[in-house]
Formats: sequence, structure tokens, C-alpha cells
Amino acid sequence: MTQASRGANASQWRRRFDEIAVATSVTWKGTDMSHHLDSPLARKDPRLNITDHYVFDSGASTVLIMNIRTSLAGDPSADPFHPEARYEFKVHLDGDEREALTYRFAFDPTEDSGQPFTVELLAGPAALDDAGSGPVIAHGVTGDVLQTTEGGQVWAGEAIEPFFLDLKQLDVVDQTVLHGQDGDLTRWVAGVAEDTFAGATVRSIVLTVPTGAGAFTAGRRIATWCTSKLATDAGGWRQVGRTALPMIWPIFRDAESDEASHSNETHPADDVAQYGPVIADLVASVVRRRGTSDRPESYAADVLKRIVPDLVRYVVGTPALFGFSGFNGRRLADNTAEIMFSLATNSAVTSGLTADPGRSQAVFPFVVPAAR
Repeated sequence: MTQASRGANASQWRRRFDEIAVATSVTWKGTDMSHHLDSPLARKDPRLNITDHYVFDSGASTVLIMNIRTSLAGDPSADPFHPEARYEFKVHLDGDEREALTYRFAFDPTEDSGQPFTVELLAGPAALDDAGSGPVIAHGVTGDVLQTTEGGQVWAGEAIEPFFLDLKQLDVVDQTVLHGQDGDLTRWVAGVAEDTFAGATVRSIVLTVPTGAGAFTAGRRIATWCTSKLATDAGGWRQVGRTALPMIWPIFRDAESDEASHSNETHPADDVAQYGPVIADLVASVVRRRGTSDRPESYAADVLKRIVPDLVRYVVGTPALFGFSGFNGRRLADNTAEIMFSLATNSAVTSGLTADPGRSQAVFPFVVPAAR
């Protein structure tokens, strides 16, 4: 399907987006879905809601993964990926404020063999431009392993949810950080914590880029984030979702607020000015109340440098590790909730959970397809 034909059907899909029967306060097992449906805007169509972004090493390649559409939302849409949307990996180089590369995925309506899609690589000014275009580096259908012209691989389809967390703990963290209450964060231990996401699935987009392909040279500093964009009636594109680091926005903003929706429509380059002061104040307040630092403002400033702007930073060709002492990418099995809760409070906060080895794998596509 061409960009022109996508735009011609935009009115139909905009009505669908505005009217879709997904409640704006989705719950599951009595728990607010504030992580994987993190704003009123995202809840209108879970196919546009990005749940997680992963960046890590595998052999001589960098792996980029974007997960969307948690099954916990109960979305009845027939097309697994939105056929009037774009899903994009944004890649910044050498600490630049704006992306130099965009890997753009566009899906057609579902056919008997699967959902056809194409992958474009946009570089330079085109990477920043919704009207820009670039060479098609892969095309095929969901469920198949595809080869890119760069020598990498692509896969898109339904996968077992790799993320793990007891959302009841997130509720207490929110009360502690956002609302100034001192909740008990120590109750979630092994045997007590329940994984809210056990048994769930997501739709995954997986891309590998070989080390040495284009800008992905060994030792180069990159930073990545993901977007979902929907065609508009005017023929343009509206950014509906964006995701990079895990758990930042669920911890530091109210998932029911208009601001939660607005932040999904913005660019990471604006994060320091728009959200930096609020996040710094929240962190300083928490560590001051809990007595975990005698210099709360200084601690908050250090945290801010690590998480704002919201980008996943990674050094190409190095082992990925997401830890309390530092971030370098993010792997599927990393206990990111535990790290982020500890970082926000400057205290050791366990999630009581560990990664289920059956929910990720060491070989491509790294996520575990839901149907084998």
C-alpha cells in the first residue's frame, strides 16, 4: 500500500481511533494498567501503544526490539499491526540531540499468509521528516524471518510478553513518588510478588543491524527510541506513542493525565526543558522524606542526567547491561522495574521476581513467538 492510499483512508481510521471501544481506564485483575497502557491517548488503540523498547548485542549485531499491543488490553482489532500507522526506530549518533537514522515499518491489511509490511531506512534530513523516504531494506509478511539489504534480520509477529512486574508494587511506587506518601516498598519478595504479565502476549518488531553496517561501527555511541504514528485527515502523520527507557513515565507522571498523552506526542529533545524540573523535584522529595541521601538535590540531578532525555544509550559492539550503576542498552531479561524503583528512591527495592527463561531466547528473534 502506498503512502497516498494510506492517507486516502485516514478519515476512516481516525474515526476508528477516536471511537474504538477500549475503555480509557483499562484494568486487569483489578490493577490499573498504567505501564503498558500509559496514557488516555494510548488506550484509544492498543495497536499504537508501545509497551517496551530493547537494545542489546547479539554476536556481531545490534538488536532493536519494539513491543506493542499488550493482550491485557483485550483489543479486538483484526489487523495485528495498524495498517494506517508507522512504527519507527529512531537512532541518534554520537550524542546528537536529533536522530540521524530512522527505520520505518509500515504494514498493509492482513491477508491469508499474514500481514505484509515493508522496512525503509531513512538517513540524514529524511530521518527527521515524516514526508521523507528512503530505500526499502526488507519486505515480507509477519511471522517470517526476513533478511535486510544491510545483512541484518527482521521479524514481526505475536510474542510471549518478556516484561515482568507485580503492578500492585507500581501502584505503591506511584503513591510514594507522585503523591508524597511513604508506602511500604519491601513487601514484594520471592513467593509474595505476583507477575501481572504472566501469560500475556505482545506484538513484536525485531530488527538486527550488523556491526559495521552503515553508521553502526564498533565502539560508536548511539541512542534510540521508538514511535508509533497514525495517518491524519490532512495527509500527514500524528505521533501517538513514544518509548525508550523503561518505567520512567509510569513512575513520574499520572497515567490518567492529559500530560501523559501530550508527552507521547513530543520529541526527546524537549524532555529536559519540559519534564526535567518536575522529575528532579520528585526524586529530591522522595529521598529527602525517606532519608536516603543527605544531598537530595544533588542526587536528583545525577538521576536526571541518566534518564532525561528519554533515550536508550548503547555503545555498538559492547555487552548490554541495565543496572543500578549504569545503563548500556537493555536486554529482554533485565529486571528493569527493580532498577528504576531503586534509582527513583535511592534505596534497594526488590521486585520479588526474576525473568522467566521461557519468555525470551538467545537466538533470533530473541522474543518467543506465541505460536510455533
